[in-house]
Amino acid sequence: MDHFFNNLFFTYLPHIAMTLFWFGVITRIVKTSRSIQAESSQFLKKSGQRIGGNLFHYGIILVFIGHFTGLFTPPELYHIVMTTEVKRILAVGMGSVFGTAALVGIIILIYRRVSVARIRKNSSPQDLLLLLLLLTEMVLGIFSIFTTAGSSVENYAALGEWAQKIVTFQPDAGEVIAGHGLTYKLHIITGLFIFMVFPYTKLMHMWVAPIAYFFRSGWQLVRRGFSSSTNK
Repeated sequence: MDHFFNNLFFTYLPHIAMTLFWFGVITRIVKTSRSIQAESSQFLKKSGQRIGGNLFHYGIILVFIGHFTGLFTPPELYHIVMTTEVKRILAVGMGSVFGTAALVGIIILIYRRVSVARIRKNSSPQDLLLLLLLLTEMVLGIFSIFTTAGSSVENYAALGEWAQKIVTFQPDAGEVIAGHGLTYKLHIITGLFIFMVFPYTKLMHMWVAPIAYFFRSGWQLVRRGFSSSTNK
């Protein structure tokens, strides 16, 4: 049974998540590009929006870049300039800084959303669910950093091996991290779920906003002037 669930979550679920992610992204760009937006709550109350938003956005973007390069760079490439141990030290250091920034930012945004009556009344259940998902993912990520710092280099390197087996469609991908701790696994599963719902939430604007304009049909707002009869 453990083998079944390990394969389900860490061999098959990543492919399911990426399929839903790309299907959602493409269909939203092509079919409903005008709906891609992030309704700002800044006009309701400016306090906390700037610092919380900046910490979250910059932090989460840099964390994503770190995850992407760290997991998908083959050892043959990064061994040209560093060892796996040096790579782990960099991952722990940068993850701690940027992950903490993103975590503080999301806490500020959540507190602002639930404590300010006007913002709370204008928030949808989807908004709160998304924020809680991101908060859970970041907390698990911070705990994963401590686990990485205290575990072996081989344990850390296995995460990259797992990710590269996923993108090359290896059927034994899940077995690589079968022995990893629960924190790592929950962090991965939560992240995959976020990818699945990403195209249908406000997060979409972070990734696709500049592209959406190329798929919009032409339209123009025209201000109607006074008719000639009015001027007579």
